[in-house]
Amino acid sequence: MIRALLVEDSEDDALLVERELKRGGLELQALRVDTAPELQDALARGGWDVVLSDYMMPSFSGLQALGMVRAVDADLPFIIVSGAVGEEVAVDAMKSGAHDYVMKSNLARLTQAVRREISEAESRRRRRQVEAQLVESEERLQMVVRATRDAVWDWNPVTGKSWVNQAFRAFFGVPEAVSDTHDWWSKCLHPEDRERVLRHFLSADMLRGSGEIEYRVRRPNGEYAHVLDRWFAVIGRDGRPTRLIGAIMDLTERIRMETQLKDVNLRLKHLSARVMSVQEEERRSIARELHDDVGQVLTALKISLETLERSGGARVGISLGELSDMANRALNRVRDLTLSLRPPQLDDLGLEAALRWHLDQQSRVCGWEGVFEADPLPGRLDPDLETTCFRVVQEALTNAAKHAKASRVDVALRLVEGQMHLSVHDDGEGFDLDDVRGRILRGTSVGLAGMEERVRLVGGRVDVFSAPGAGTRVTAMLPLAAVA
Repeated sequence: MIRALLVEDSEDDALLVERELKRGGLELQALRVDTAPELQDALARGGWDVVLSDYMMPSFSGLQALGMVRAVDADLPFIIVSGAVGEEVAVDAMKSGAHDYVMKSNLARLTQAVRREISEAESRRRRRQVEAQLVESEERLQMVVRATRDAVWDWNPVTGKSWVNQAFRAFFGVPEAVSDTHDWWSKCLHPEDRERVLRHFLSADMLRGSGEIEYRVRRPNGEYAHVLDRWFAVIGRDGRPTRLIGAIMDLTERIRMETQLKDVNLRLKHLSARVMSVQEEERRSIARELHDDVGQVLTALKISLETLERSGGARVGISLGELSDMANRALNRVRDLTLSLRPPQLDDLGLEAALRWHLDQQSRVCGWEGVFEADPLPGRLDPDLETTCFRVVQEALTNAAKHAKASRVDVALRLVEGQMHLSVHDDGEGFDLDDVRGRILRGTSVGLAGMEERVRLVGGRVDVFSAPGAGTRVTAMLPLAAVA
């Protein structure tokens, strides 16, 4: 069904037009109007397939009607159907936007003109829709390209021409004036990866239509970054790629974190094994101390008491004073073992007293000058925090006693912006920190790893500064949590 709007002041002429269209095989629904307001109302209702307008009418003209139609729908077919007018008038009408001009004396070509113009109008609408969709797609693509942090590239291997987004230029440091971005990119490839990467993009893999490859590239600051390059190819009729489009993702941070995670897991593995070994060593040491020292003293005391009991008060060559000395020796040795495991000052008097006592004990044994300083603490701290601080100082002082050959050791406990800063500094020989880190990964040294793991478990971190001949400073930053 074709809905035709007839702009015609003559009802008879309108009937002739309708009859001709129906005779041409068109199923028609027509409405005749002959004034501007009527035409405006009809256009407002919409749904018309074609407008057939006379050129000259008493109230208004065909060119006025054309202007009203164009204001509503630029693609709606508009055909002038009029009597004898000059060729110049017909040309002006076509220039103004009329799609065709049919003389009333030659209505035989009207049906063909209507069919053609309706078909072309539909083609124009579709073309406009496609163009609008293309514009929308292009805008969407540009927004995605601008929004993504990936380096997007488009390369034609046939012509050698390339296009990249701003993220690409920023990542590789390509100036705006440089158009050959493919050559710039190839020069940024890591020397050890260059041959492999270029071979990848020239291999038969491209014929599969897509792929990905990891490699290293030089950044503008001279450092190399690990990247993942994902691409797809447009394959031509000859079976060869005519266009490659890809996106480069920076993997440097992810690889760094994966490496750190592997190192941490390896350290934890060695630390766990070392903890089990140390536990067994301490058990053997305590058992040996109890058996060889305390056990022997108690055995001698037991034998002496039994001898004294059997003597019935007779003189047996041992006095009560000697028995008392033996008991005191055993008691002192048990006390020393207890203190080495956990000093009671830590539970009874708190962290500051325990650290001061331990530093004094180590200073007397090692002969160094021990200096202790502490800010006033806000009451008793969380037990886990106190234990962690004590063990860090204990480990640092043990290492200093074994290796530092120091003349002075400073222990300081400071409160800084809601954190506890604990430091142990000696003026000894120092050590190669990188070498120690390597031995930690190999599992041959776990003291530093143990300190770091203890502090990490309470939400803090440890920094160690040392160099041969420069002494050692161990600093632990821990969140301060006072017991309510």
